[in-house]
Amino acid sequence: MSVLIPLVTVEGRDSVLLTKRSIHLRSHRGEVCFPGGRKEQGETTTETALRETFEEIGLDSKNVEIWSHLKSVIRRQADFIVTPIVGHITDESVLDRLIVNSDEVQSVFTIPIDELARNAGLTKFNSKKMKYTLPTFDSTEFKVHHNSSGEYLHSSQRVWGLSAVMLHQALTLLNPEVYKHDLIVKFF
Repeated sequence: MSVLIPLVTVEGRDSVLLTKRSIHLRSHRGEVCFPGGRKEQGETTTETALRETFEEIGLDSKNVEIWSHLKSVIRRQADFIVTPIVGHITDESVLDRLIVNSDEVQSVFTIPIDELARNAGLTKFNSKKMKYTLPTFDSTEFKVHHNSSGEYLHSSQRVWGLSAVMLHQALTLLNPEVYKHDLIVKFF
């Protein structure tokens, strides 16, 4: 599997594009995530992320400049690995022309990176086998670019789970001084 972490400048602010999965899906319904999915035979992880992004939200690969591959992340159940691909959407106006597959995606929105850094949190988990801490991001400051008709969109959004782990990894690399400082000051 691979996902695209789409960066874009929206109204002059560096932002991250996220999707909210349709509530009609069998798994992970209503969760905030990055566009992406399963690799098809013969595809690279970059090709998978770009194809899935196009299938889910209609963002054409010609409008995405690939910046980097991040370290792959394994799901807690150890049943699959996800490779995050960081890309920059070269023209903000494409967000006004998205063709969203409503069977898979309820909403498409962007959150400014500085907002994510300010609202980074940590959640501690205890399982029978181990204890671990994962990042979370809560935001009330986001711009909706698409929302399926008749679907309720909360006034705040939470990024958690694998998406938060990948977002944490990206923010740490993109702006380590600001992001790490904000996280350390907030929690220690």
